[in-house]
Amino acid sequence: MKRFAPLLLLLFGLCVYPALSSSAVAAGFERGQQLYQRGQPDQALAVLRDHIRTAPQSIETARAYVLIGRILTEREQYPEVILYLTRTPSVLRSPEIDLLHGNALVATGSFAEGLRMLQPLVSETLDLPDQQQLYQSLATAATAEDQPLFALYYLQEELNRSQRPESVLIRARQVMQNRLSDVDLAEAAFMWQGTEIGQDALLQLARRALARQYPERARNHLERLFAMGVPFPYWQEAEDLLQRTRVDGWLNRNDIGVLLPLSGPYASYGELVKKGLDLALKEHNKTRFPMRFIYRDTASDSPVSRLINGLANEDRVIAIIGPLLSANAMEAAREAQRQMVPLLALAQTDGLPQVGNFIFRDTVTAEQQVRTLVDYAMANEHISFSVLRPQTRLGQQMAQLFEGMIRRNGGELIDIISYPEGTTDFRNQIEQLLWKDHSRPIPEEKTGGMEPPEYPLSPFDALFIPDFADNISLIAPQLVFYGLRDVMLLGINGWYSPELVSRAGRFLGNAVFVEAFYAQSRAPEVRRFVDLFQDEYGEPPSVLEAQAFDAASLLLATADRPEVANRDDLRTALIYLDDVRGVTGTRGFDLEGEAIKKLNLLGVERGRLVERDY
Repeated sequence: MKRFAPLLLLLFGLCVYPALSSSAVAAGFERGQQLYQRGQPDQALAVLRDHIRTAPQSIETARAYVLIGRILTEREQYPEVILYLTRTPSVLRSPEIDLLHGNALVATGSFAEGLRMLQPLVSETLDLPDQQQLYQSLATAATAEDQPLFALYYLQEELNRSQRPESVLIRARQVMQNRLSDVDLAEAAFMWQGTEIGQDALLQLARRALARQYPERARNHLERLFAMGVPFPYWQEAEDLLQRTRVDGWLNRNDIGVLLPLSGPYASYGELVKKGLDLALKEHNKTRFPMRFIYRDTASDSPVSRLINGLANEDRVIAIIGPLLSANAMEAAREAQRQMVPLLALAQTDGLPQVGNFIFRDTVTAEQQVRTLVDYAMANEHISFSVLRPQTRLGQQMAQLFEGMIRRNGGELIDIISYPEGTTDFRNQIEQLLWKDHSRPIPEEKTGGMEPPEYPLSPFDALFIPDFADNISLIAPQLVFYGLRDVMLLGINGWYSPELVSRAGRFLGNAVFVEAFYAQSRAPEVRRFVDLFQDEYGEPPSVLEAQAFDAASLLLATADRPEVANRDDLRTALIYLDDVRGVTGTRGFDLEGEAIKKLNLLGVERGRLVERDY
C-alpha cells in the first residue's frame, strides 16, 4: 500500500484544484519546456514559475521543478536551486530533483548534507549525463569531507561513464597526490588494479619514493605498473621516472633556487623582488640554520626549462622560487613538476598551480580579488550589482568572474556595460547603467558651480569597475555628476595609487577596493616588515618586495622544519600550512597549490586611504 501512497496523493491533489484542467496544466509545462529548448531560459523560467504557483501537484508540476533546477544549475545559480527545490512538496520529490538539490548543496559548500542526499541515488535509474553529474558531485563532497578512498570510488564510476576521461583522471590524480597517505595510496593501487586509476596510484607511489630518495622502492612500483600492460595516459611520465631511479638522489636541503629577470628590460623588477628575498633570507639566517639562495637569470640565453633542470639535478636544491614573468612560467612549472622539485611561482599565468602537485603560487589572482569584493558587498546587504568595464582582456576576464560569483552567491546582476580604451567621456555608459532615456538633455559644460541633473535611483546596489587608477579618476566624478549616487563602488588592486585619492578622493566615499599589500596597515606583521625594509634599504617597500618577502619567509620556515628531509616532505608541509600570516595576506595553500589570501580592503575617508574591516 505504501508504494501507491504518492500516487493517491497526486490524485487527491488533482481533485482539490478543479479550476485547472489536466490539459491546461500540461500546456503550461510544455510551453516552458519549448521556450527552454529554443534557447530562451529567462522566458522559460517565468512560465515555469507561474506554472508552479497556479497548477495543482501533478506530474507536470514535478517536471517543472526539475526543469527549473536544470536551468538554474546551468547558470550556476546554486542558492536559487536550493531555494526552489527545498520547497518542492515531498509528494513531488524524484531522483532528478534530489540530484539537482544535492549537486547545489555540494556546489555551495554543504558537503555533508550533499553527500547524505546524493548517496541513495547510486541505486536509482538515471540518464547517463545525470549519472556522470551524480558521481562528480559525490567525488567532490567525499574529498571535502576527508573521505579520499570513497572519492576515488566515485571517480572510477564517473570514469566508466565519461566521454572525457582525461578530466576525470586529472581530478583523481589531485586526490591521490594531495589527500591519500602512503597506506591509502597502496590500497588504491590494489583496489583499482587493472584500471587507469590503479596505474596512476602505482605511479604516485613511485614518485613519492623517489622524492624521498628511495630509488629501489620507486623502481619496484614502476615495474609492477609496466607489467600490467593496461592502457594508461601517463606512460611517458612513468618511463622518465624509471630513468631517474638510476641517478644518485643526494640533495642539498639548505639550498633554494631562484629564477628572476636579472638583466634585460625587466631587470628592475627582478632587482626589487631580489631585495625582498634577500631580506627574508637575512632574517631567517639570524636565528636558524643558515640557508642560501642560488640565483639564475631568466633573461639569459638558456631556456627556463634548462635552468630548472640544472637547479634540480646539478645544484640539487630542495625548492625553487619563481619565475616572476608569465612568459616563461608555464614552461618552468612543467619542468619543475617533471623533476619533482617544489616550485613557488610568483607569476599570474592562468592554470599554473594545476600543472601538478609540486607547483605552488603566491600572488594575487583575479578570482581572489573578485571573491573578496563579492563577499564584502553581500555581507553589507548589497545583493544587486552592475559592471562598468573597459574593453580589454582584463576587463572581460574580471567581468566574467564577477558575474559567475554573483550568481553562485545568490545575488542579482543587472547590467554589464563596457567602454573602449581611451574613453574620457562616460556619459553614455552611465546613462545605460541608470536605464536613462538618451533624449533627456544633459548640460554640455561641467563647471564647478553647475548642479548635476536629478536622476532616478540606480537599479542596483553596487557597481564593479575593473580598471586602473587613472581611468577611475575620470569615471568617479562623472558617476556623481550624471546622477549615479549612493551606490557602493567596487574596485580591483589596479585602483591602488596615491594619485587616485588626490584627484578623485572626494567622489569615492562609497568605494572599496582590494590590495594585497598596504604599507600603512595596522597588522603587526606588516609593521615589522616595513620597519625591517626601511632599516635595510632606506626606502619604503612596494608590493613586489612584500610579495617576495612573503614567499621566501614561508618557504624558508617550512624547509627548516625537522620533519622536512626531502622535496616530497617539503611539498606535503606546504599543503598543510595553517599558521601563516604573510604581509601580503597569505594564509597557506589550497589543494591545488594556490595561495589562500586575506586581501586588504581599502577605502577613502577625509582625503586619505583607510582600511575597511570585514
